[in-house]
Amino acid sequence: MSENIDEIERRKIMMKMMMEIINKAQQKTGTKRELTREEVIQLIRQITKGERAGEIIDNALQLYGDTAVQVFRQLVELHLGGKLGELQDYELYQILERVGLHVPLRTRVRIVRHGRRRALEHQASNGCNNKLYLG
Repeated sequence: MSENIDEIERRKIMMKMMMEIINKAQQKTGTKRELTREEVIQLIRQITKGERAGEIIDNALQLYGDTAVQVFRQLVELHLGGKLGELQDYELYQILERVGLHVPLRTRVRIVRHGRRRALEHQASNGCNNKLYLG
């Protein structure tokens, strides 16, 4: 009989402790406020570095809208939590590709011969021993 009472008391104490832990966790999450769409976009622009970061962010927002914002929100939360540092533009591009958001970038082909840029059509007719820059 005393074993049943001890078991019941242990269960009550365990339940009480679990409820306290749950309440503390809810209080911690309750004090955090949700970031707005504009704040998320502003923060992702701040933590992403590189020449093409703005183009990647703008294209992702234009093509995918709220889905892109949700990905950006996760990245910003990781950054604010100290788990993610500065992102390079190519890293952001890879992350978006891996979650299934293909973001096309504008690619230019420039041909430089003797320090001068040439038209692609002109170079095709004159030969191909030129430097080719993609960017």
